[in-house]
Parts: sequence; C-alpha cells; structure tokens
Amino acid sequence: MKMRFFTGVLVTCSLLFVSGCATPQKAPPSAAQAPAPVVAEAPKQVPQDPALRITTAEVKALFAQEFGDKTLIKETLEKNTRFLLVDVRPKVRYEEGHVPGAISIPTPMLEANLDKLPKDRLVIFYCGGLACHLSPEAAEIAKKHGFTNIKVWYEGEPQWVKDGGYLITETPHLKRMFDAGDKEVFALIDSRPPLVHRKSFIPGSVSIPKVLFEQRKGLLPADKNTLLVFYCGGHHCELSHEGAVEAIKMGYTRVRVYSAGVPEWSKQNYALWGNEASGIVEAPKTAAPGALPEVISPEEFKKAVASGQVVLIDVRSEREFAAGHLPGAVCVPDGEFYKDLAATIAKLPTDKRVILYCATGARSAGAFFAVTDEPGAYKNPHGFQYLNKAISIAADGSFTIE
Repeated sequence: MKMRFFTGVLVTCSLLFVSGCATPQKAPPSAAQAPAPVVAEAPKQVPQDPALRITTAEVKALFAQEFGDKTLIKETLEKNTRFLLVDVRPKVRYEEGHVPGAISIPTPMLEANLDKLPKDRLVIFYCGGLACHLSPEAAEIAKKHGFTNIKVWYEGEPQWVKDGGYLITETPHLKRMFDAGDKEVFALIDSRPPLVHRKSFIPGSVSIPKVLFEQRKGLLPADKNTLLVFYCGGHHCELSHEGAVEAIKMGYTRVRVYSAGVPEWSKQNYALWGNEASGIVEAPKTAAPGALPEVISPEEFKKAVASGQVVLIDVRSEREFAAGHLPGAVCVPDGEFYKDLAATIAKLPTDKRVILYCATGARSAGAFFAVTDEPGAYKNPHGFQYLNKAISIAADGSFTIE
C-alpha cells in the first residue's frame, strides 16, 4: 500500500511539472540576502558600585606594597596584614585555580562564616569576572552585618590571569584531572632538583628544575595555551612559583602552581613514581668507618646549630638568605652546584662538619647529591650532611623545623 501511494505521488508531481503548474522553486539567496550569522550575546555585566570597586591594577599595587618581590609562598602570604582576598565562587572553582593568598568562602556560605573576615584589614571579594554576581552579593551580605572596610574586585580571577598572574590549584582538582585521563590536557612540571625528582615524583610529570630552567625549557609544550601546572616540595618551596613566573614570561597563558606539592600528594596516599616507589635501591656509597649519616635529624641539627662548631651552608637564593638565615650561615645558592660543581666544591670547607639546608629539604638534597655523586670530589673527615625537613627562619635567625 505504501509503495502504491509513493508511486502515485511521483506520477502526480510529474504531470504537474509537465503542465507548467509546478510550484516555482525559490532561487538561493544572494550573499546580500543571506541571513546574518547568529552571534552569541556576551554575558551581561553586573552593575558596579564605584564606592566598592577595586581594579586589578589596584589589587596588584596592594600585592607590591605588601609582598614586594618576594615569592608568593605560604610563609610570605601569611604575613599579610594589609588585606584579605575572599574567593566567593563555588569551592570546586576555587580548587581549580585561585589567586595566591585568597581564602574560599562561597557566597551562599558567607553568613555562616563571617567570623573568618577580619575587621582590621581590607576585605576584597572576587569571583569569575565582570558578569559574575557573586562578589557584589557577598559585599552586600558583609555590609548588612556591619563590615565597612570592604571592596569588590569585579574583574576578578579572569583579569588576574589576563594580566600575567598565575593561579594556585588544590589537591582535589589535580586529582580530578588525573582521574579524567585524556579528557584533561595539561603538562605537570616538577621544579625540584633532578636527583630529588628521580627518587619520587607525581606520575606523568616532567623534570624541569628551576636551576636548569634555561637548559630544559624546550621540554614545555609548543602550544602556549596548554595548561601548565608547576609543583615542588610543598607550601614553603619557592621553586614551583619561580618556574611559573618564567613560563609566563615565555608567553604561556594558562599557568598554575600546585603549592601543596609532593608532601600533600603523598599524604593523601596518591601514587608516586620514581626509584623509591619502584623499590629501586641505589648502591650504597663507600663510607669511612664512623661516618655520619647523609641526612641529619632535626634534633641533631638544632644541637649542631647551637654548638656553633659546624659550617652551615644555606642553598636558598640570596634574596631568601637576606630575609633571614641561621647565625653564621654562608649562602651558596643551589644553582651554583649545577652551573660549576668543581668551583662550588672548592668553596666548601674541610676543617669542620658541613651541613646544607634550604626551605623544604629539596634544594639541600639536590646540592648534597650533586656533590656526593662525584666520587672523591669532596672529602671532609668531619662530616657532610643535609637537612631534609621544612624550616622557617625569622629575620633574627630564630627558626622552627616542621
């Protein structure tokens, strides 16, 4: 039945066409008549209150006044007495990437967390840009509860990135990217010394130590829009932040720092690769009878510092050293151990016990193994060790070991 109907339709159409009664076909529209392409409207920007507005340039000026040229590690950020950045986006967005030093209080949760807002500092709310309503809403909630020293950074996180800033990413988001597999395209960069990377590293990361950045920067992706995530030895480690800054100078547009680094990744029992994870034990070096262990314990380190009878080598940068170092310490930045090892070894004394230290143990370990991996290059009968712990040093030389 269906076939007969279809045939009948064809016959009827044919007769109509022959008799000249067919419906005329419309000519295709000319270029001038072609419908205009549909252009998506830009999100409507939220109204701005001039009394509350703070610009990205003003935020960056606050950073410069408070931090100067210091690296934005946790220790530096915690000393901020001038202002507080509050990221009011959903927590998942904060974990993905937030401005250094910002805390997370999503707008719907602000009233329940007003005790986290200081009244002796400027409070700056920000979210996802000029079309995001969350930051002005948060400001209204704060005003309603008596807060007066507040600002809204309407441009927020997008403009911070556009103006050459990097973001901090948190462990949950990095783990989500790993779990997403091929759906997430990113490059993970280990900024620690190469010998430290070899022992243990986050899977898939490439070793581009800060001290060898110029030599190894060619390992970065050719596409400057690729997401880069730098990490090192934890919140007190500067290397990842410094690597991120170098990548931005090269033109990379999506740069983040996994500030928590290897310590937090390991604490969560997430997989690590490298010699330690693989069970590879390097052949022990021949040590003289009664030789001291390579790694000095925190207790022994404190005793050694108090005795004043050891040589302390601070392998951090000269800027870090100037901000605060242990009494009597000598600054020999770890980069020197890689640039000219023989010349650097020649600077190390042999008449006293020598102990290397840095901020987290990563740089001191790298420098230590750079020396000891050259058999016979440095002989010190009094001992040669390094501290493999995070250490915070005040301007007066006092310190705490974590």
